[in-house]
Amino acid sequence: MSNISVHSEIGKLNTVIIHQPGHEMENMTPATAQEVLYDDILNLDLALEEHKQLTGVLGKIAKVLEFSDLLSDVLKNDKVKLQVLKDVCNLYGHPELIDDLAQLDSHALSEQFFAGTHLKKNTLERFLSDSRHAIPPLPNAFFTRDAVMCVYENIIIGSMAHKVRLTEALLLRYIFSYHPDLGVNNFYHDGTKKQHDEVTVEGGDILVIKENLLIIGFSERTSAKAIDTLAKELSRDKENFDILVVGLPKIRATIHLDMIFTMLDKDKFMIFPPLITGPNKCKSYHMQCSMGTINTITEYSGLPKAMRALGIDATFVNCGGDKPFSQEREQWTSGANFFTFAPGQIIGYNHNKETFNALDKAGFEIITANDIISDKRVIEPGKLTAVAMYGAELSRGGGGCRCMTMPVHRDKVIW
Repeated sequence: MSNISVHSEIGKLNTVIIHQPGHEMENMTPATAQEVLYDDILNLDLALEEHKQLTGVLGKIAKVLEFSDLLSDVLKNDKVKLQVLKDVCNLYGHPELIDDLAQLDSHALSEQFFAGTHLKKNTLERFLSDSRHAIPPLPNAFFTRDAVMCVYENIIIGSMAHKVRLTEALLLRYIFSYHPDLGVNNFYHDGTKKQHDEVTVEGGDILVIKENLLIIGFSERTSAKAIDTLAKELSRDKENFDILVVGLPKIRATIHLDMIFTMLDKDKFMIFPPLITGPNKCKSYHMQCSMGTINTITEYSGLPKAMRALGIDATFVNCGGDKPFSQEREQWTSGANFFTFAPGQIIGYNHNKETFNALDKAGFEIITANDIISDKRVIEPGKLTAVAMYGAELSRGGGGCRCMTMPVHRDKVIW
């Protein structure tokens, strides 16, 4: 069995990578939050309690791998450890840290990478610097989706749009290159070696719909040049390969496609109506590719029309329900960002009440995360189910359940 296998957004989950928030989250101040792409600082204790609900539910369903543990495993190899240190320290212009950090054991070094390394104020330039860190902490790392993407049976390493997230991509590249449970010989795309600043791609913009069909967001974080590059690489050995591209507004609320559109079942999708079905909906583009060539590009007025042209007759569930006011509020708190762990079985934040009401009306049974974790309730195979977890603090980081999960292996879905 291949270690990597993700042929859809909805196949039954077997293996997933998550990261429990840690001290990196406390290494922010209101003044430095924006540097690491946050609107505010988060409370670690609250975030941990909420994140435990996610891991508790996923642990009932699949094998859950922790990002920091995987990193610790590969750092046990001294040769890999030294190369990781060289890459990260040189990235931030601090090669003098390599020798000291190399003295840490693999577990301690893994924790250090997440928490960050303080800047020694031993020169006037450093003393006067506003920065507290030589190597910055990784408070975004619990959004494991963004820096690596499992697509079919291979990997895309993210070309991150912001430097503060490059370390995550580097660390994941080493994990997927050297970990015995995940090792891949080469990648569709390795964003840590990007040659052009205009090539950026992050996992929140890539949805694997089914064999030979992706839906990709052209967003603030994923560029047109990157989509062209992926289209050629992913279609290199395929006679027919389709990509539907959604042109997103380049604003904070829509940094990734999965903030307004996620797949719930073969024919069911969670959407933010103003940008998917409304009068100001995002334009979409069908890229028809084969054997490494983009053959045609067709423009559509919106994603639903493009999907119908490819034979997908979709039912849409509205994030925030039917009221525009609720839609705006709940989209902002990741109301459209659901993670699907089996066909028609999903998990999302319970504070988005109108969204869960819409799911109830669409036939989903609503179950609390605590009831799953405590075994009061069992998720019945084949039954439409929406698990509601706490997430008011986590959502202030700018993402939801899909953002916090990186599926590595799913069952294939029979269409």
